[in-house]
Amino acid sequence: MNDSVVTERPIDKAEVMPKCPICAAGGATMFVVARDRLFGLASGNFRLHRCPSCGCIFQHPLPDPAAIASFYPREYWWSGNLQAGPTGVIHRMERAYREFVALDHVRFLERCGAGSNGRSLLDIGCGGGLFLHLARKRGYSPHGMDASAQAVAVAQSQYNLPVRQGEIGSPVWEGTRFDFITMFHVLEHLIDPGMALAYARELLLPGGSLILQVPNVASYQARLFGARWYGLDVPRHLINFTPRSLALLLDGAGFKYRVAQKFSLRDNPAAMASSLAISLDPIGRRVRGKRAGAIVEGALEFGYLGLTLVALVPTWIESVCGHSATIWVHARRTDG
Repeated sequence: MNDSVVTERPIDKAEVMPKCPICAAGGATMFVVARDRLFGLASGNFRLHRCPSCGCIFQHPLPDPAAIASFYPREYWWSGNLQAGPTGVIHRMERAYREFVALDHVRFLERCGAGSNGRSLLDIGCGGGLFLHLARKRGYSPHGMDASAQAVAVAQSQYNLPVRQGEIGSPVWEGTRFDFITMFHVLEHLIDPGMALAYARELLLPGGSLILQVPNVASYQARLFGARWYGLDVPRHLINFTPRSLALLLDGAGFKYRVAQKFSLRDNPAAMASSLAISLDPIGRRVRGKRAGAIVEGALEFGYLGLTLVALVPTWIESVCGHSATIWVHARRTDG
């Protein structure tokens, strides 16, 4: 399934001029017309535009909520459930690798919380609960929420975590406040990310910390791969951020923040690997249902892992140069 790439140009006057959903600037240029390369669940083309002011890349027109729900497979998140036989051996290796790289997120949480006495943590968009499971081992009191009933069931049964099902904005944790809220790769999926920040702010204790992570469309990786960059994930990513656009969003939500273009051990190498060979992406292969025998599956898994390891060096270098494929934010709730 090929993308139809369009060179950036001013939007035709006959078209509706889209305003940037972050800074409201006009004069957007068309960035690309693209298809669902990862899962193939969404039919048709999706138009992405670039804001000339803050640099974010956004879908226009935005899909309606019912259409957005259809873009996601039943298991969009990773599950650590083990299988029997040779496939189970491969899965155990994958789980060990994912736990290793997810510890990078826990270490960032610990650095942001240095000197804080509070340890209560809410992970919004927690998926199968791996991050919360690892954070609990470091002494945090974990809580989670996810829109997927299947993800909540896995987090509860596999890790015995206090996780509740609910969309952002729902009152599933009403009456509870937290020292830390994490939102890893959540904002880019939302029609209204500003509302999500306001929701998180209300769930934070005074002086509490919000930790965010999103793909960086100003990264070297994004520039190199263009429409084929895994971080765009058309059509599931509705608004794709630059450091400037994310800072503007945080300003509007009333947070004090530090934005960093930081290397992510979990996400940066994997994004490059999947950009180079989307057909090898493990979750994509599972969703597409193109499964082979255990030997072939093992070879594909090892091939993807090898590609990810090769990508470690160039993705680390781009981060050192200040153009990481991942934006990290540590923000504090301000009162008054």
